[in-house]
Amino acid sequence: MQNNTISAIPDSGELDPKSDTDFTELVNRHHRELLVYARALTRDPATARDIVQEAFIVAYEKVNTFDVTRDFATWMRGIVRNKWREWLRKNRRYALSDHEIAQIDADVAVWQSEKAEDESDLFGALRDCINRLPENLNEAIAACYYEGRTGDEASDHLGISSAAVRKRLQRARILLKKCLDRKISTTSSESS
Repeated sequence: MQNNTISAIPDSGELDPKSDTDFTELVNRHHRELLVYARALTRDPATARDIVQEAFIVAYEKVNTFDVTRDFATWMRGIVRNKWREWLRKNRRYALSDHEIAQIDADVAVWQSEKAEDESDLFGALRDCINRLPENLNEAIAACYYEGRTGDEASDHLGISSAAVRKRLQRARILLKKCLDRKISTTSSESS
């Protein structure tokens, strides 16, 4: 099982996207934030997933053109934006103005830098609580929340029914809440 934890994304500078292993790690690190970005552009989760998938394919095919002095996340957002524009030309349902796109870009950049700079105690506690979950619950969390799969997709991926996925997520949320409540109350009593 892949060990997914909620944490700040370290600087991608130490990874070389031209290496298959490093490219895979960069995909894992940036997939979720690119889904958020694509969803802000498209306002549709299914379209956002398709666009991000296509963007990673393009990035992999053109990885030799990547300037390693640039930020990988910024490069990927540019590819996602271009894929979104292609989608717009094909669908012509709505368009965002250049100002709206720039605002989304700025908001995502701020979100990324805050996320990278400030990993709060709450996220540290959450990461610890997630790591303590039984493996089957952790797999459901990873499939739905880290990989962005729908309930049916997670069901297929995990080889269980959709109802079982929902039940595992429900149990995981209950256990995470109890764990976080204990950690927060312990931290509060220690600081007073």
